[in-house]
Amino acid sequence: MTTLAMVAILCAGLLCYYLLPVSSMPNVNFPTINVRATFPGALPETMANSVALPLEKQFMAIPGLRIVSSNNTLGMTSIVLQFDINKDMLTAAQDVQEAVSTALPYLPPNIPYGPVYRKVNPAQQPVIYIGLTSRTMPRYDLYTYANTLIGQRISMLAGVSQVTTYGSVLAVRIQVDPAKLVNHDVTLAEVATAVRNENVFLATGQLDGTIEAPIISVDGELEKASDYENMIIAYRNGTPVRVQDVGRAVENFQNNKILGQYVDSTGAQPTVLLAIQKEPGANTVAIAEGIYHLLDELKDQLPPAIETHVLFDHSIPVKAAIHDAILTLVLALLLVVLVIYIFLGKIADTIIPSLVLPMSVIGTFIVMYALNFTLDNLSVLALTLAVGFIIDDAVVVLENIIRRVERGETPLEASLEGSREIGFTIVSMTLSLLAVFIPMLFMGGLIGKIFSEFAITLAAITIISGLISLTLTPMLCSRFIPPRSAQKEQKSFMEKLSDKFNSSMRNGYEKMLVKVFDHKFTALLIGLLCLIATLFMFYYLPTDFVPNEDVGFFAVYTQEREGGSSYRMLDFENKIIDVIKNEPGVDNFVALSSVNEYRKGLNFVHLKPQEDRKPITTIIQNLYEKLNQIEGVQSFIKNIPLIDLAIGQESRAAYQFALQGIHADSIYTSARRLLEQMRLDPIFQGVNSDLEIDTPQINVSILRDQASQYGITATDVENAFSLSYSGNLISLIQTPIDQYNVILELYPEYQRQAKTLNEIWLRSPLNASLVPLSATMQWEEGLGATSVNHINQFPSVTISFNLAPDVPLEIALTRLDELTRQHVEPGVSAQPIGAAKTFNESIKSSGYLLILTVFSIYIILGILYESFIHPITILTTLPPATFGGLLVLMIFGLPLSMYSFLGIILLIGIVKKNGIMIVDFALENVRLRGMNAKDSIIDACLVRFRPIMMTTMAAIVGVLPIALGFGANAEARRPLGLVIIGGLLISQLITLFITPILYLGLEEVSERFKK
Repeated sequence: MTTLAMVAILCAGLLCYYLLPVSSMPNVNFPTINVRATFPGALPETMANSVALPLEKQFMAIPGLRIVSSNNTLGMTSIVLQFDINKDMLTAAQDVQEAVSTALPYLPPNIPYGPVYRKVNPAQQPVIYIGLTSRTMPRYDLYTYANTLIGQRISMLAGVSQVTTYGSVLAVRIQVDPAKLVNHDVTLAEVATAVRNENVFLATGQLDGTIEAPIISVDGELEKASDYENMIIAYRNGTPVRVQDVGRAVENFQNNKILGQYVDSTGAQPTVLLAIQKEPGANTVAIAEGIYHLLDELKDQLPPAIETHVLFDHSIPVKAAIHDAILTLVLALLLVVLVIYIFLGKIADTIIPSLVLPMSVIGTFIVMYALNFTLDNLSVLALTLAVGFIIDDAVVVLENIIRRVERGETPLEASLEGSREIGFTIVSMTLSLLAVFIPMLFMGGLIGKIFSEFAITLAAITIISGLISLTLTPMLCSRFIPPRSAQKEQKSFMEKLSDKFNSSMRNGYEKMLVKVFDHKFTALLIGLLCLIATLFMFYYLPTDFVPNEDVGFFAVYTQEREGGSSYRMLDFENKIIDVIKNEPGVDNFVALSSVNEYRKGLNFVHLKPQEDRKPITTIIQNLYEKLNQIEGVQSFIKNIPLIDLAIGQESRAAYQFALQGIHADSIYTSARRLLEQMRLDPIFQGVNSDLEIDTPQINVSILRDQASQYGITATDVENAFSLSYSGNLISLIQTPIDQYNVILELYPEYQRQAKTLNEIWLRSPLNASLVPLSATMQWEEGLGATSVNHINQFPSVTISFNLAPDVPLEIALTRLDELTRQHVEPGVSAQPIGAAKTFNESIKSSGYLLILTVFSIYIILGILYESFIHPITILTTLPPATFGGLLVLMIFGLPLSMYSFLGIILLIGIVKKNGIMIVDFALENVRLRGMNAKDSIIDACLVRFRPIMMTTMAAIVGVLPIALGFGANAEARRPLGLVIIGGLLISQLITLFITPILYLGLEEVSERFKK
């Protein structure tokens, strides 16, 4: 029956393994929704007060909402809604839709693009960037193929939230000369009215005769620029005035400022870039596979002149990391088996406990599939770590059975009695190990949700290994371990070597143990010093979040001074392109000029394979040094992490810090001071903010009394500005493929200087004469905002920053807290947001988690042993182990990151097994054999010495590949392996001597209390 059960587990587990989806992290994210509204040409204050504020008021009433942040720029509002992690995404989307519908009556009635929402986290990087290039095709045709043929099809794939197309769609731009308008007695408003009247697509109906019912089709629509050039806009003195008489109509771009270039070793060429973002919790690998399959389907529909380049695919480093993690798992398994073979010396004896490893791992796949887990970095890491300690149960059972066989019992009798004798110990070890994982389920926030899957995976494999050790291992021992007589007849070289190795270690340990009993105070002092040193190092070691990883991709954000033009930014971007393309480690990149604002640029840089270049941190620092030498432009480099925990608005650095309050002036003053100090501090890099309030601005005052004399209203004045400079559509071209804007504007040369305002004329409705715009208003140059931001409806400024190499996040946040106290005015709230806030929440819960873990172990052991004293004896193994783990971090100069803290938690679970094995056997000696406390603990230490050494060495070699940094992006996980190895080594050197002394001392105290 046991054999059939194991076969069933094997088959079901392998099937579940192939069905498990692959991902970088567990499918856990804060439900996040992005709401956007567009009103081309509208001031940031207008967008904030007229668009964002009505929406924010409705959103604030949604239950389960954590943060509402809005970014309002020229003509654009972006609102990010971050919900509680337990909020259902579908329910959140429905609540947002209702709130948007309620707010619609309070929005400007003439807003052309009303609010739309998407289930996307703007702060997280897209999963795939795809560039389309062509050396012969116009960029607007390239955009049509990219956006319509590819982008819209990709957006239909499951898990895809949004496809952003960096480029611009075709538009017909009617550009007029204000002087020619005056000469022909025509105004901008009359040109716009004529275009609207001549480009129509109304419902024309159909006839209904006695036999036929023909449909009526009228060619009221103009589709080409040439059609608009010949269009009559007015008659003057009986002569038609056409568009070509006052200007021109050209086929151009809806956004004619943005320019994209794809740069590789062959040179630069125009490009349109697609950035695909996933929904929160969607599977990166599944999305990437779906996109590649779709691209294969669409390949024949693309013209030969178009080339497709996958600039970056986030699923590639994800799959590489999972592949290497699985190889690490296999390597760890082989090393553990090798250690067991060295200690046991017989292949048959080695195979029996070794079968527990693959069976436990395969059985865990069943649990993972049933719970909808993914095969990700953390789950594979959990399995790898488990390999080192799940073997303990089988080794202890096997060693106990072999020991009884060597005493003369038959294999069957030894298997039955030995497993029964050791059963309670296995249950104690398993339950106490589970007590380590249970507190992880109660960690708060995003980190808690992520590590809950990690903890459940570890708990599942622990339970499965315990069951297999008490069933499969005794059964195999009864069948395949030869009786004692057979063992005496022949011993292989390895068996002799193993016996000699074990006996020499045991004899040496026995001599030292006896001497230690003569120096009890010294031993206890060492244990106390370990505890004190542990507390000191917890205080001394800086804490960090998830270490930087090298996925071979980063973004370079650039900006010139506020108010900079698109022409000047293009010149800067060309200089930046020269710097990036000459960096040896760069493979290819896409450079975008005038993204979102005229003065901003964006570069997505893809590096060569890791073996052909320097580490990404070195390349970033080299580029920082070179880019900062370009005068007049700032550059901020953001490394794209494998595990992206960013939340909120899109940012130009890894971490964010927000200032908010009621009084905007106080916030802005504080932000300026804080920015200045952070830029002077070497621990911060790439410091930038969304504070943009010094942009050159033309302030226009309407002379209402003078304007009314001509019958001209404020609407007429603002409409003249809108038609001249905003780039807003005045009509729409409908085609079977897409819709295109018709835009009216002044010639580009008239949009470069403020003095051209005096050349715009209006029509007086009183006498039909032309009136200069300057007669109805006056203007002056000043400064204004290009970005107005809110957090939870209050004005805010968000500061983004990176860290200098080897600077832990805790040190940076501590320094930032000091600067805040010195330079932020009273009444202004300052706090980390995004990934920095997640770090703070996780660090706060880490200390409580450690305490709760120790307390849980004590409770479980107290219940099992029905004693208050014995659990304390077992827990004395923890301070030396923790001290060893922290000491290794200090020696290697590493901070206490989330991975290393995780290693300490697991270390606690591993080392307390040694205490259980010793104390449990000592209690059995007292209870069944009538030994005194000292003899019983010495005998227990000597009998359990071999399994303790075996399981400890197995745990060490199990995490050795992790500690050595084996595999892709293994540097981040390396501290975890180092902590466990260091803790086990120090613990083994100290606890094998301190634990028996403490046991003896506590037993004497217990006896005194009984008397």
